[in-house]
Amino acid sequence: MKFLKHTGTMVLASSLLLTAAPMGAWANEIASSGTVAASPASTGASKETALDASITKEQALEKAKTYLTLPEGFTFQSISLNANYGMNGQRVPTWNINYNKQVSDRYYGYANIAINGLDGSLSSFSMNDNDPEHKPSYPPKVDFAAAKELAAAFIAKVNPEKGKELLYDESLEKAFRTPLDGNYQYAIRYDRSVNGLPFSGNGISVNVNGDGRIVSYTYNWDDKVKFDQASKPISKEKAEQLFHEKANLSLQYQMPYNRKGNLTPFITYTMYGFALDAATGEIWNETPILGAGNKPLTEKPLGTQPPATMNLTKEEAVKKISTAFNLSSDYKLQDVSYNESTNPETGKTFAGWSMSWNKSGTGTASDAKMIPGGGSAWANINSKTGEIMNFNSYEPYISDMSKPIEGKVSLDTAISTSTDFVKAQLPGYTNQLVLSVQKEYPEDVLKNMRNWEISFMRVIDGVTVINEQVHVSIDRVTGAIVNYSANLSDTAYPVKKPDVLSEDKAKALWLAQFDVKLGYVLGGNGYLGTLPIEKYRVMMAAGDLPKSALNENGEIKAKLVYSLIPKNTYRDSFFLDALTGQWRSAQSGEVISLDKVTVSDIEGHWGQNELQLMLDYQALDVKDGKVNPDEKIKRGELVKMLVIAMNGGNGGIYYGAERPASFADVAKTSAYFAYVENAVDRGLLQVGKDFNPEATMDREEMAQLIVKALSYGKLAKYDGVFNKDFADAGKLAHVGDAAIVVGLNIMSLTDGYFAPQEEVTKAQAASAFYRFLERRAELQEQPRYY
Repeated sequence: MKFLKHTGTMVLASSLLLTAAPMGAWANEIASSGTVAASPASTGASKETALDASITKEQALEKAKTYLTLPEGFTFQSISLNANYGMNGQRVPTWNINYNKQVSDRYYGYANIAINGLDGSLSSFSMNDNDPEHKPSYPPKVDFAAAKELAAAFIAKVNPEKGKELLYDESLEKAFRTPLDGNYQYAIRYDRSVNGLPFSGNGISVNVNGDGRIVSYTYNWDDKVKFDQASKPISKEKAEQLFHEKANLSLQYQMPYNRKGNLTPFITYTMYGFALDAATGEIWNETPILGAGNKPLTEKPLGTQPPATMNLTKEEAVKKISTAFNLSSDYKLQDVSYNESTNPETGKTFAGWSMSWNKSGTGTASDAKMIPGGGSAWANINSKTGEIMNFNSYEPYISDMSKPIEGKVSLDTAISTSTDFVKAQLPGYTNQLVLSVQKEYPEDVLKNMRNWEISFMRVIDGVTVINEQVHVSIDRVTGAIVNYSANLSDTAYPVKKPDVLSEDKAKALWLAQFDVKLGYVLGGNGYLGTLPIEKYRVMMAAGDLPKSALNENGEIKAKLVYSLIPKNTYRDSFFLDALTGQWRSAQSGEVISLDKVTVSDIEGHWGQNELQLMLDYQALDVKDGKVNPDEKIKRGELVKMLVIAMNGGNGGIYYGAERPASFADVAKTSAYFAYVENAVDRGLLQVGKDFNPEATMDREEMAQLIVKALSYGKLAKYDGVFNKDFADAGKLAHVGDAAIVVGLNIMSLTDGYFAPQEEVTKAQAASAFYRFLERRAELQEQPRYY
């Protein structure tokens, strides 16, 4: 759908745009309130660039005033003329205008405006207003729909001509969840429309905050891109079928990086992203599966994995490194240190030696371009197992940028050298190490590449172990090993691959998390099609773009492809459990739902909206498709919900094994552990013998938690200053807490009674926490910036 079809309420949006922020005047006396850096000498821009600007400094300032009205309090600071690179490598003169918001010696915000020096268009704008008097409200004053209208109105004002050539990118809106914090920004994106299809390499991005203020704008456009005039594309249905047929999945062992208690790794299915040529349906670019199709170095290990009993001396450790890497007598040992530590997760002790050398000057400038003198090396070795953990060496070389590096060592030779070295150093792992190396490099890359990079992935019976590999760097000129690292853990992985879901089923689950979209992307097969447009510009300016990215006239081309667009843009990372088919958090390993959580028992309920909000952030548990809103909430559930609400919806809280449990009945393996401990850290709970997470919580206890969450816990003790006109005030042990939550309309009275011992339901808790978020936004102090 074209951009203009989204602007049916443009008049309303324009009105909102004008009233969303306090009106303020631009500085009238620019010269007296800031610094003008407009000459080539003062800006750092070349004389030629400055002279190329068609827009003068005064015109740039006037243009900026027509585009934007800054809030009151922002004063002019500086203006400078700089050269930015366009996509095709042209230098575009750009006026950069800066404003600050300052009160006495304190800074409360900034505004940066970029004006194109050739045509006077607004290139970008960003603003941050941290005035503590301006508190974001909750819920936000504008929702996503209103923010989208505001963005459309702003584009129509500052760039009406290009506005007709835009397509709204709905992916962010589809993945949107109602925020739990008023300090929120809606990201609105429009792609350039080419033949009615989106080109994500060009477009306009606008951010609107919860108050309805435009806080950033970015315009990115290049009329010299040449678009692929392919034959009629295959149908979307055919593309979806081909994605299923051609998708590559990999089985992996993965350890959640914030996992508590049980350290058994999960076996997961991972799908690698790729696109399809829209005309042929063939794979256009694909992230390679590292080590795919390769066999381990040996069918059986060449030796046994060393026991942790060697206890190398300093001399033995130094000798082992020196011998392994053939360090000559020119390398003089400078420093050796010993360190020992205990892993709190496993209880195992690590001990190792670290050492470094400096190289004396014996070379000449003609020897492999080596600078006479200089050079260093450093290494780490496990003193218990004798395994070298890493080695790095450095020798300064004379660099002649006009001449390419002349590689004398072939890639095959480098692979052979690396393989022999790894077999010698890690004989007990050779049946689990699979060669993974890029076999082809563009000529323009090779001419600047000093080392061959060779990796060996750890693969156990066809299952790749994430983050465990061995890496070797071979100097392309000398053939020496200049870098080595071995990251192999002693985790007890299964020797045989477990029984898992079929790959066909896993594909269906993964592909359901993407939308298939037809559009243009930057040309160039392989990694080039995924490069950010800024990187393209730099490469273009340097003449480093390979031919696959250009057409026959040397112009950047755009390719028509079918792409996979993630549905869960706002999600933290997750993985697919290959045993159960469940989605799990990559942080904690907990089961999560990627789809909007829907239940069958809240439709028409008085707390439906508040309950759904908490369900959206999985702050409430669902069983058999129901949340049971009128069921008494457990203490553990209530604390979890409050902590997630306080954290803005972020539930990925981590405590390592070194964190002792604050309560005897909330162990580290408990689903409530992180939330209860976070509540302790926030001062909401007092450490004690038992927490009773499965018990219910009464209204007075919840009131205490909310008051502490508002940071009014100490104030509540002065109950004499509060209205205690409750019919049952005598039954309250903490009348100040009740008075605060009632006075702030977070909790209410029933016929004049507070009912402190009444047990709280799930709906009551969700409603109270929503009102807590409203009051917190009004009352909390904003950070002050200096």
